[in-house]
Amino acid sequence: MMKRWPLILCTATLLTACSQASQQDLVAYTEQVKTSSVPTAPPLPEMPELERVTYTGTNFRNPFEPAPLNAPAPGQNTPGCPQPNLEREREELESLGLDQFTLVGSMRTNSEGQVALVSTNQGRLYRVAMGDYMGLNLGQVTQITPEFIMITEWVPAGDGCWQQRDTALRLPGTQGSSDL
Repeated sequence: MMKRWPLILCTATLLTACSQASQQDLVAYTEQVKTSSVPTAPPLPEMPELERVTYTGTNFRNPFEPAPLNAPAPGQNTPGCPQPNLEREREELESLGLDQFTLVGSMRTNSEGQVALVSTNQGRLYRVAMGDYMGLNLGQVTQITPEFIMITEWVPAGDGCWQQRDTALRLPGTQGSSDL
């Protein structure tokens, strides 16, 4: 019991040292700083009034629907325009865009010649040979090299005609553009 008295006395002394009387100078200084410094900021510039435009919906295309392609119906030929074969059956690799494929490598076989291995974003591995179709734009594999595979795609031009473009799917880490 005797050993506790010095501890109790020390605690009481410490608590009385933290009383309000010793903080009067701090409170006075804080009030002085608050009254002497007033922050100033430049006024905001006047914003111009925007013109309101009413959307009637009858004169413009609906922005929430995809733009219609002006491609001719399958089997209908437009004179003087190149056309892809729209009546052929779609292959499995045509359900994914070319940006979802990664070229893993290529190899030469006795039966098919040069073939490439591509993987999808889902981790599936596919074997691609010359003439196979892949991508959303009716792309056909036209060249396979150790560094890239060349895919010729059909893109609607909007006037009923189609244009062809070549796109290269390259090995990761190799130099070159993806559109050649």
